[in-house]
Amino acid sequence: MKQQNRQRLKTNKSNRWLWSLPLLGLLAAGLWPVYQQHQRSNPERWLNEAIKLESSGKFAAAQKLYQQLYVNYPQASQAPMALLRSGRIWQLDRQHDQQALLSYLQLEHDYPQSPLVLSAQREAAKLVKYSLRDFSRAIEYYQRLLDADPQAGDEYLYEIADCYFRLDNYNQARIEFDSLLQNYPQSSLGATVLFRKGGLHLLEKQLDQAHHSWQQLLELYPQSDYALQARFNLAKLLEEQSLLQDALQQYQQLDDFPQQQLLREKIERLKKRIAAKKKAI
Repeated sequence: MKQQNRQRLKTNKSNRWLWSLPLLGLLAAGLWPVYQQHQRSNPERWLNEAIKLESSGKFAAAQKLYQQLYVNYPQASQAPMALLRSGRIWQLDRQHDQQALLSYLQLEHDYPQSPLVLSAQREAAKLVKYSLRDFSRAIEYYQRLLDADPQAGDEYLYEIADCYFRLDNYNQARIEFDSLLQNYPQSSLGATVLFRKGGLHLLEKQLDQAHHSWQQLLELYPQSDYALQARFNLAKLLEEQSLLQDALQQYQQLDDFPQQQLLREKIERLKKRIAAKKKAI
């Protein structure tokens, strides 16, 4: 009897389990969409929470959450933003340039179609140039930006030219500046480029070309912040070429020159030279 009772209980348990399988299946089927929705909402919730932490100055905690989002949900639409913001924390708040650069390059590599790639490329180029001061490498980064975003090409060409300048390659710097002026004639950088071109010519003792660049600046951008300094430089150039009367005329037009004491000394010294020259004749 005991054996029969045990067998009957065992059979009843088996039957109950078999009957519960459909119910478990129905329950699982009902909970699966909820689970999927929860998984889909996690990246968004983590990103929002990380942004809040970052805004409150808790950079390490924010960055940890950004990294978890990228590692756990690499296919999520929020993953590129997590990498970008993580890179900025590394760069601006934790002063770790190499880690920042790695984040930007990771974004570019893993999500080439993301609209955030351009932002990552810009950040990487600035970091390599201004923080790491690797000017040769920065030229490559800005060249890639020039290919990817030609509408902002004047900005990238300017940075490329400046990199060549910092590498003491003045000839190539001028070539890049000329390319900027030719391809982007309406660029807001026009006055800056002409001013710097004059300086490059002067460094290479190309006085006529320096004069031409600064004179062109005055003709095209008379209201530019560089106009006064360009006129002062022109006057100095004329003075060095012994064109004393022309130099004096240029100096005397500099009513708004910020260094008035220097200007007065220049004018007085020049007048004495002119008077001495006339007396000698």
